[in-house]
Amino acid sequence: MDPALLAVGRVARAHGLRGRVLLAPYNAESMGLERVRRLWLSGKIYEVARAERVNLGYLVALRGIDDRNAADTLRGQEVMVDRNELPPPAEDEIYAVDLIGFEVTDAPGKVYGVVEDLEEAGPQDLLRLKGGALVPLGLVQEVMSESRRIVIQVPDGLFELEEK
Repeated sequence: MDPALLAVGRVARAHGLRGRVLLAPYNAESMGLERVRRLWLSGKIYEVARAERVNLGYLVALRGIDDRNAADTLRGQEVMVDRNELPPPAEDEIYAVDLIGFEVTDAPGKVYGVVEDLEEAGPQDLLRLKGGALVPLGLVQEVMSESRRIVIQVPDGLFELEEK
């Protein structure tokens, strides 16, 4: 059975002469990637020889990537890991990917849609709802995991179509 893969970041660049790469995590505060044993890059599995947390992310040595040129070919690739190798989220946390399928409402209960996907948008990720509406994660006030509901603060104009 294939592992459940989670996208955790991108290869930012090669680091040094011995083939290490700098992994820039999507969540700058993420912890635990130094314990991951395998990474998936463009569908290919790489075994992690060693990884360490550094200021800009993680320095990772991959078996079979032994020099800077080989490491540089991985630049920009999305890094996927087996979800089972990651630490479980804390009691008051959830992996963002787990929000897919949640209903998005305001505090009184008006439904705005269902989360279809996540999008990267600089410093703040977005929830993409079915139908295309984008909701910044910063507007999330509460996540109710058991009822699969996300309560957001709705600023004026967030769901209004621009008319020209």
